[in-house]
Amino acid sequence: SGTYVRERPVPRRIARSGYRPPSGSSPFRQEQAATGARGTWESRSEQDEAGPEIAARLGIEPGDRVMRTRYVFREAGEPMMLSTSWEPLAVTGRTPVMLPEEGPLGGCGVVERMAAIDIVVDNVLEEVGARPGLAEELMALGGVPGHVVMVLERTYYASGRAVETAEVVVPADRYRIAYHLSVK
Repeated sequence: SGTYVRERPVPRRIARSGYRPPSGSSPFRQEQAATGARGTWESRSEQDEAGPEIAARLGIEPGDRVMRTRYVFREAGEPMMLSTSWEPLAVTGRTPVMLPEEGPLGGCGVVERMAAIDIVVDNVLEEVGARPGLAEELMALGGVPGHVVMVLERTYYASGRAVETAEVVVPADRYRIAYHLSVK
């Protein structure tokens, strides 16, 4: 019956900030509260072995045990972002924060969870890039083959030791990543 062209969406902002209020909430919760949005997420954690790339980012050996947590973040019910995080079980294993979304600090950010086990996170590295979305990512995010995604690779450090690394995937046609950093 013809060719249909989807309207070009107006990109929405995903804010990244160096500011951390004392709420203990995750960065996603902070952003959702600040914009009055209705964000939710689903997560699933499982133990895994670190592959070569994740092992390099965490400064551990390939095959070392990690807790892998996969997230689907939604805004007003629509998937907006995927994230997978890895934490070395040598750091969090057999502690109350071993499962990021369960226990007394479930849903809190990495900084607060690590502080609960006497690890002081003192810096974070974020690298942002773009690539064609993988089929499973695009299916989860409501995209079509060929769509480009932005990928944010984030690693938290405590005294030079990586304590968590994550890969955040967002559709490039619908979102922009904005940084708000303090100047000292």
